[in-house]
Amino acid sequence: MNFDDALASIDGIDGAGSDLGERTPVWPDFPIEEYRRRYARLSALMDAQGLDVLVLTQEEAVRYLSGYNSVVWAVGRWLPTVLVAARDPRQAVLIAAQFDAGCAAGTAWVAQFDTYHDADELPAKVAGHLAAIGAGPRRAAFELSQGIFMALPQQIVTAITGSLAAPPRDASRIISALRMVKSPLEIDRVRRSVGAAVAGYRAGLEAVKAGMTEKELVAIISSTMYRSGTTAGTKPLFVNCVSGRTRYPLVDSPASDNVIAEGDIVFVDGGGASDGYVSDILRLIGVGRLRAEDQRYAEVAADATRSMVDAVRPGVRVSQLITTAAEYVAAAGLTEQVGEIAGHGIGLELWERPLIKVHDDPDDDVALRPGMVLCLEPILAPAHPDGGLAGIFVFEQQVLVTADGCEVLSGELPADLWRAGG
Repeated sequence: MNFDDALASIDGIDGAGSDLGERTPVWPDFPIEEYRRRYARLSALMDAQGLDVLVLTQEEAVRYLSGYNSVVWAVGRWLPTVLVAARDPRQAVLIAAQFDAGCAAGTAWVAQFDTYHDADELPAKVAGHLAAIGAGPRRAAFELSQGIFMALPQQIVTAITGSLAAPPRDASRIISALRMVKSPLEIDRVRRSVGAAVAGYRAGLEAVKAGMTEKELVAIISSTMYRSGTTAGTKPLFVNCVSGRTRYPLVDSPASDNVIAEGDIVFVDGGGASDGYVSDILRLIGVGRLRAEDQRYAEVAADATRSMVDAVRPGVRVSQLITTAAEYVAAAGLTEQVGEIAGHGIGLELWERPLIKVHDDPDDDVALRPGMVLCLEPILAPAHPDGGLAGIFVFEQQVLVTADGCEVLSGELPADLWRAGG
């Protein structure tokens, strides 16, 4: 599937007035018109791919299409869920654990609702629903490729796919295309999520000082995020923090008891979710007197991100964004690369397509469209003269692609090296 072609084929489909055959849930995640739009687009993509049904098990895909929203996803390995998403939404079936039947029925619009007491019942139930839909050989697709997976025990996956008359097809690219452009209601949630992260980071930047531990800094950021609009649910608040030369190589490490010292560059990365939609921003803090080289790398990294932001507009391909950052860094006289991946889409998941990289497959090198939400983060990781890393220099901005460029959703937070105490 070529993503440009897929997005063009569903552009303008709003599903208004389409018949979902729906029930009315008592506490829907979104208004029913949002699901009409989503499912109408799904049906168009399935038609184009010659598919009768998708068998979906991952939280984000199931929630996106059905509205089923429950903290039971946090223990999903014990209580898996299956959405049998037929091309005709009136034939769709949500299969959930009897344990959570009340929440599933109370949040999802899907008219056909099935439950199980033991997960071992799922293969027979899925097979029965596929037969009732009349899914032909090679006309059923599953979550099989990188970036999306079947959230079922392996023996159940094997039993379900082994019952098919032909090898299963992959639904992952359809799901990615479907979710790549956000609706206005989704963008509202993204805004809230980013706003909460900005408030949390600002509190941390204003409080940071030498002698504080990484955990103490992250506690300030995190508590402020929750007070400012981050919500509890299945998406955890995540903020990782590393400071000092012994910690730089552990760039994705959770905050530790390491004491922030004079001369450190403090790397803080992360975000949280507001009603399921995720934020992700990154800032650097300089503590005390810094090496001139560190300040130079921070300046170039900040400007490289700005060069990417300035390049964002409809029609620009994601490979052009990383190339723009790389060219800026080279023109600044540095020899470091900007990382294999310099950003990603974001929404119900932290990383979604498109990935901002030089793609081997031109079908993945999608052109930007209004409504896409991206995180831009070209990374510089220079070596220290004495060995190891001198630091991780990157400033991540979360942006919304607009009709004539982009809106920097995290723009209220300075995207330059913050100097502690000043």
